[in-house]
Amino acid sequence: MRFIQAKNYTAAARTDISLIVLHSMESQEKPGTALAVALWFAGQTAPRASAHYCIDSGEVVQCVRDEDIAWHAPGANTTGIGLEHAGRAAQTSAEWADPYSKAMMDLSAELCATLCRKWKIPAVLVGEAGLRSGARGITTHAAVSRTFKKSTHTDPGRSFPLVEYVWQVGRSLRFEEDL
Repeated sequence: MRFIQAKNYTAAARTDISLIVLHSMESQEKPGTALAVALWFAGQTAPRASAHYCIDSGEVVQCVRDEDIAWHAPGANTTGIGLEHAGRAAQTSAEWADPYSKAMMDLSAELCATLCRKWKIPAVLVGEAGLRSGARGITTHAAVSRTFKKSTHTDPGRSFPLVEYVWQVGRSLRFEEDL
């Protein structure tokens, strides 16, 4: 996996990470999007934002070390790892189910399972009540925005296959436990 250090992040030595936060990049679904967004996060004109990982249909690029704090979802930055996916929050269910998205979701779910295992995060969906109570699991930028009211982002969107994604992560974790 490539590592391209984002310009904006907070150096830390986190030892307890409790959330995986899912995002959409608000970019085209095309080969090279993960690299392009990672380079944007690293560039001289980088936004005051970053994510731990950028994912497209063929590649995962890490932009911030897990132990450091990426600036991806205000309210959950200190406890979360941000996964950015090529695509847009406005995509339909059919667009999230096309071959490009399917390949991207497979890469992402495998990465997410690895992170869940590493940080002892359960493969469960965490909504607003869970975020307020400090639950561990997988959530979205939209849920973080609604809960903590520090941003207005709605990604990865209502049609993102969230239940299927969390199920796929859990299946990957159970498969490895059976080996």
